[in-house]
Amino acid sequence: MMVTSLLFLLVGLAHAEPGDISPDLEFIGYTTNLDSPKYRLKDNVQPRNFIVDLDVYLSQSRFNGTVQVEIETLRENLAQIVMHQNVDSIMAITVLDANNQTVILQTPKPFETDDYFEILKINFASLITPGRYTIIINYSGLINENPLDRGFYKGYYYDGSVRREYATTQFQPFHARKAFPCFDEPQFKCPFAISITRDSYLSPTFSNMAIAKTEQVTSNRIRETFLPTPVISSYLIAFHVSDFVATNTTATVGKPLQIISRPGVTSQHGYAADMGAKITNGMDQYFDINYYDMGQGRPMKNDHIALPDFPSGAMENWGMVNYREAYLLYDEEHTNILDQIFMATIVAHELAHKWFGNLVTCFWWSNLWLNESFASYFEHFGAHMADPSLELDDRFITSQVQRALSADVSSTITPMNWSDVADNPSISSHFSTTSYVKGASVLRTIEHLIGYTTFRNALRYYLKDNAYGIGYPIDLYNALRKAVAEDATFQTTYPNVDIGDVLDSWVQNPGSPVVNVDVNMDTGLIRLSQERFQLSGTTPNHLWHIPITWTHRGSANFNNLKPTMILSGRNATIQNLPGHNWVVLNLQHSGLYRVNYDDHNWEMLASQLRRDKNVIHRLNRAQIANDVLFFLRAGKIKVNRAFDVLSFLKDESDYYVWNGPLAQLDWIRSRLEHMPSAHAEFSAYILDLLSGAIDQLGYNQNATDSVSVIQSRMQVLNYACLLGHEGCISDSVNKWNAFRANPTNLVPKNARRYVYCTGIRQGNASDFNFLFERYNSSQNTADMVVMLRALACTKHEASLRHYLFQSMHSDKIRIHDRTNAFSYALQGNKENLKIVLNFLYQNYQEIREAYGGEARLSTAISALASYLTDYKDIVEFQTWLYANQVPLAGSFRTGVSVISTAMNNIGWGNDAAKEVILAIRGSSSAITASITLLLLAVVTHIFK
Repeated sequence: MMVTSLLFLLVGLAHAEPGDISPDLEFIGYTTNLDSPKYRLKDNVQPRNFIVDLDVYLSQSRFNGTVQVEIETLRENLAQIVMHQNVDSIMAITVLDANNQTVILQTPKPFETDDYFEILKINFASLITPGRYTIIINYSGLINENPLDRGFYKGYYYDGSVRREYATTQFQPFHARKAFPCFDEPQFKCPFAISITRDSYLSPTFSNMAIAKTEQVTSNRIRETFLPTPVISSYLIAFHVSDFVATNTTATVGKPLQIISRPGVTSQHGYAADMGAKITNGMDQYFDINYYDMGQGRPMKNDHIALPDFPSGAMENWGMVNYREAYLLYDEEHTNILDQIFMATIVAHELAHKWFGNLVTCFWWSNLWLNESFASYFEHFGAHMADPSLELDDRFITSQVQRALSADVSSTITPMNWSDVADNPSISSHFSTTSYVKGASVLRTIEHLIGYTTFRNALRYYLKDNAYGIGYPIDLYNALRKAVAEDATFQTTYPNVDIGDVLDSWVQNPGSPVVNVDVNMDTGLIRLSQERFQLSGTTPNHLWHIPITWTHRGSANFNNLKPTMILSGRNATIQNLPGHNWVVLNLQHSGLYRVNYDDHNWEMLASQLRRDKNVIHRLNRAQIANDVLFFLRAGKIKVNRAFDVLSFLKDESDYYVWNGPLAQLDWIRSRLEHMPSAHAEFSAYILDLLSGAIDQLGYNQNATDSVSVIQSRMQVLNYACLLGHEGCISDSVNKWNAFRANPTNLVPKNARRYVYCTGIRQGNASDFNFLFERYNSSQNTADMVVMLRALACTKHEASLRHYLFQSMHSDKIRIHDRTNAFSYALQGNKENLKIVLNFLYQNYQEIREAYGGEARLSTAISALASYLTDYKDIVEFQTWLYANQVPLAGSFRTGVSVISTAMNNIGWGNDAAKEVILAIRGSSSAITASITLLLLAVVTHIFK
């Protein structure tokens, strides 16, 4: 009887409505695909096919939508199905079973929406069994009028004096739900069929796939249905409603490539089209999977669309990549070499995603590196295949390796595989240096270890074995193991080494290591030890598998990048021949680690660099110069030895060598600003170091200049003019005045950043107005950014106030550029700080609104940290901050962090000034007292 009663109870519960179950028995039979935390979904409900039909009213910033999604429930009976949603209103939901019969929903709550977790709960009257179902949802949505909110959003441009609007998408990582209810996680993949109804005066709509059918719905409404996509994650869906136009310049049959933009700038399409075609062909061959065959029986598009308003740099939507306009449109007359390089690399980055991210997708955002590290790797090497003259293989060191190492000095940096990614804020924060440039740098380390061909073969295995599915780190590790097993030389060189374990040590450990090197020149024994490198804090006890390359003065060879050993333990030794020979590790910076030598080896390297720097490869000179400044900041090298090593820079003009230390020298200089004498002396020291480069590079570009020479001249002269170098200022003013006298006499495009800034800084309101008028009439967005930066260099107070006002109110300054304008105003001149602070104090609420929300106000406030170098300014800022704590809301915390950073900057300067100044002067007891008195005066001032 008891068994029978229990059986009836369970049967009853199985057919009861969820709302009727008593709380203490609710867990029995009540199942869902909602995971914990509630941002996530379980995998027991899988979408199999999506149909999305949108009726778009662009002028009214709204749309009506219908979603029909075929799903399959797996493994268990369900009382509820949960999807993501963040639309305006859901009107009706119908669920059909495999026999096309209606499935009864719960009454009175057939469905519920949770706007905090952004989910939709569909509640059934009784449990549904595993099988196929169709969910039909009718809803309405709003087109976001703030592009920074992403989703389906609205932008604008000017056609002459006429303001025109468009609507486009940015769904990564969790914004597809703003356009249609969906399973908005990367693991949920299926084909999508998109239909868009639009006003007939607009151009045909663009989406991931080509238009399959066009229908005239009414006299002024047109409906376009697109071919179904291949199996795809929702964040890669895209559509675009506008009057934009496309050019198709490819001559290859069956491989169409379109550049799409607002009308009037189609002449700027050519460079992206040329690079896009070359990069696509190169990656087809490298991966042995042709892009145009990815459509699963349907033709793939290769569209690239330039958007005046875009919250990200670009987005890899399958078939239609979205770009910020400045990153895609090239004008031979106005686009400088830095922007040209960025265009080439960003096109390569997005195309690489077609294989890494689109074809094979990371399971969850904690493993975002499986998408982004490969895209960041191939943004350089894919573009390098298309145009070796851009030197992107060498540029990888400064733009990827050194950036990754710079980020990894923080004690709070996260690992590549960050298991704590759980909610929307943590997802967004993982789109970071770690997932992008560090991941790319790790891949380069692995490629040098196993070799080009084996690395390529491993990637081919990974892609082919997981095509149209999801990828986990273990899948990549196994592909590497498979490729390495076929390489007999690897087995011989590195016996018993598991390549999966090697890579996993870099994926799981936060931060990056430093290899400490102690050379016994009498015996030739080289002792190595590894530890995590941090600027401060307790160092964790992490270990990496570090591939070691090395050479020495007795037989210097910087071109053999095949590691001789793998440092897996805390310590190891290398036996060299006895002799008084310096040693260099990490040849051509081929591994993601720093190297710190014993003092005598540093001394010998410093001597070699001064005598003949070219004996040491330029990428190792770049590594050495950058590393010693970080060791200086961390207290890991003697201050006088660090500047002894850097002394060779006075005869150095190489772009790659100067790029890292220039930023670090400026970091030190800014922390001496509250001590005017020390600050002036350190500025003079930097100018003295730069003098050799300026003499070698000159002020004018030559027809034979390489890309790196052009970049070197740009970075050196930009900084030299800022520090007041007379020759740089004189030449820039001459070029500016010639331009003012005859605007057809253009400033050379690669000199504009520092020439414009110097001309504005040395000029008056008329100079500012002249450039501002050119900004407002320009049709090349990249050049507009150069001008926007330069306008902030004005010393004319009324002009700067006008500039800041325009950053809120001019629709020629794009919303994604407004926080940049705020930062440019701080960078322009030291005297600007007071004006910028007053602008913030008086307008912070309007800034928050005009710049795009609280996060953008916080971005503007955070820019102040490096410029608050006077204690009175810090106190004034703190007083304002606490007086407005409530209305500042979340930005208050940013302000507190700014105060902490500013005080730490002053403290670092106080602690380091004496040794730094002594080191750059040369040791002398005569100046010790004066420096000590200077510091005493500063401390007295601070605590007065």
